[in-house]
Amino acid sequence: MYIVAIHNLKEDKQNRAGELSAVLRVTNLEALSRLRAPESGPFVLGVFAGKEEAEGLKGRLISSGFDVLMLGPGEIEAEADQRLVRKFELGEQALSVGTSAGENLAIPYRDVDLIVRGIGISSSTSMETREERKFDLATAVVSSGLKVMKTVKTMHQVTKEELEGFFNLYAGAGPILAFHENGVVYDGLGTSRTLSRSSNFLQVIAELRKRCPGARYDDRLLNRARASALLGPRLDPEEHLVIATALLAKTLRGKT
Repeated sequence: MYIVAIHNLKEDKQNRAGELSAVLRVTNLEALSRLRAPESGPFVLGVFAGKEEAEGLKGRLISSGFDVLMLGPGEIEAEADQRLVRKFELGEQALSVGTSAGENLAIPYRDVDLIVRGIGISSSTSMETREERKFDLATAVVSSGLKVMKTVKTMHQVTKEELEGFFNLYAGAGPILAFHENGVVYDGLGTSRTLSRSSNFLQVIAELRKRCPGARYDDRLLNRARASALLGPRLDPEEHLVIATALLAKTLRGKT
């Protein structure tokens, strides 16, 4: 998959609807609907299976004076290769983490350049026992009809989905660290740890923002409408959260 987006739009961005409609070959109204979204981008304008088509749209947009970025499959896969943080320690000079895969990493605060916060959907699977009453001929015969039903227990796999806060931490060329609200052990907060996961999660964000003053912070993915504006009509925020974070990271880190 190749993603083409525009960014770095000015305050008068709606005045460029005519240029955008010509490039996209859509109506002026459709182009205007994309430019009315808040912020200066990025805004996805094209989703392609092949690189050639994506490069074609990118070239036309650049020729029309738009700032453009393109994500390729490799960049999307790299964004998806996040390290899920299980535990952490807030040291004096560095953040130490233990990942769900058993890695132990240390990231100097001075290297952290971006924190992207949002809400996603987490899934959990468990086995559940269900009891059903069914007619049983053998039981009926043995009991001379006094008992015709038996209880049958079966195992079913149950998948539950719920909204969950997260933030991704980016530091130089290091791996992306993903903190998921329900997946982190908050012992690293010490005596300031509370019984509330949400409160602990917010504490971690606040501490990291304080210790990483050079890091940019973006929380537009907390709002589904803002996430939809970023991804456009063809990409669902719940299904394509990795693309949203990859676009924000590429834009805000200046790696376009």
